[in-house]
Amino acid sequence: MVNRLLVLSASIGAGHLKAAEAVCRAFKDCYPEKDAVHVDFLKYCDPVVSKLLEESYYFLTSRLAWVYGFIYEKEKRRPEPLVKKEQVLLAIGKYKKFLDEYRPDLIVSTHFFPAAVVSYYYPKYPVPNGVILTDYASHPMWVYPHVGRYFVACREMVDELWTCGVDREKIKVTGIPIRPEFGLTFSTDRLRAEKGLPQDQPVILVMSGGNAIGPLMEILEVLNRVPEDFTAVVITGKNEKTRRALAEAKDNFHFTLHLPGYVDDMHKWMRLADFLISKAGGLTVSEALAVGLPMLVVRPTPGQEEANTEFLLKAGAGYYLKDLEDLQPVVQQLLKDPAKLEELRENAAKLGKAGAATEIIKELVILGETAKKSACSNSVDLL
Repeated sequence: MVNRLLVLSASIGAGHLKAAEAVCRAFKDCYPEKDAVHVDFLKYCDPVVSKLLEESYYFLTSRLAWVYGFIYEKEKRRPEPLVKKEQVLLAIGKYKKFLDEYRPDLIVSTHFFPAAVVSYYYPKYPVPNGVILTDYASHPMWVYPHVGRYFVACREMVDELWTCGVDREKIKVTGIPIRPEFGLTFSTDRLRAEKGLPQDQPVILVMSGGNAIGPLMEILEVLNRVPEDFTAVVITGKNEKTRRALAEAKDNFHFTLHLPGYVDDMHKWMRLADFLISKAGGLTVSEALAVGLPMLVVRPTPGQEEANTEFLLKAGAGYYLKDLEDLQPVVQQLLKDPAKLEELRENAAKLGKAGAATEIIKELVILGETAKKSACSNSVDLL
């Protein structure tokens, strides 16, 4: 009997947290009488280390992206997992304490670090567990012993994980978990009226990662050279400094600029837009596909975002703009060619998996109920 689900993430990039929250919510929606908890594993283990790693991640991906890409590619060729035993031991104490308190029946990880800890500790606490990959390409750093299920975004990833030594029967193609609201349909006219946006102009949605660290001002300056009329909506999240800077520059643009700041209804903003200009994080791509929103990818982070971009291009659901100067002609083409825009929309919608979180929960529960039962050690015996 599965009564308690533990969802582990890590605050290195917003996508891992959002995926974990979606899975936790899906479990509670499916089984309201049961218990699920989401833990940001890095902050739980050590808030200081968590903050340092998060800031380092954003610094590398925004300022030294080529270094991040080099590390990503180098790790592909490592003969052993990224998280070594010595690193795992730093987190084991906290993990043990949490297990003693919570005693989960199932564990699922949306980041490779907690996945490594769960795997290493499995002989002491053999609970059925899974790993959710949050991008459109696999990587050896996600692969560890004792993982019962791997949940991936697309079929191509099955072969990729198999080459890393994972049995095919352990891999489920479910999509990346997103909030169920992305599966809802709305009237575009109603949404635009709700948000105070014009009905008679195209709406371009612009984003740049969870902390709005990308070239938003540069993108708007390029858009200002597009002669057609349109409205640009820029989502800056919790980055109030960037929102204020863009607000001060509003009069410099010929188009209408809308700056809602942090939003908790991204599914509506994506539904009302004609296309999205953004980086290619795994969750952003999944959300856009779920609502049939074409993407124009600008400066993807080397590594997983490049793989996500390649997936979009193969599907005919977006464009890759290597240089910002390429943005103007593509935007002008889409604004003048509704048929091409509709083609991109249809291609994106074919790949959308708004129900991925619920599908993952179903597979996890099956895993929990069919896994070989073995008695867990008492806490005094652990470690």
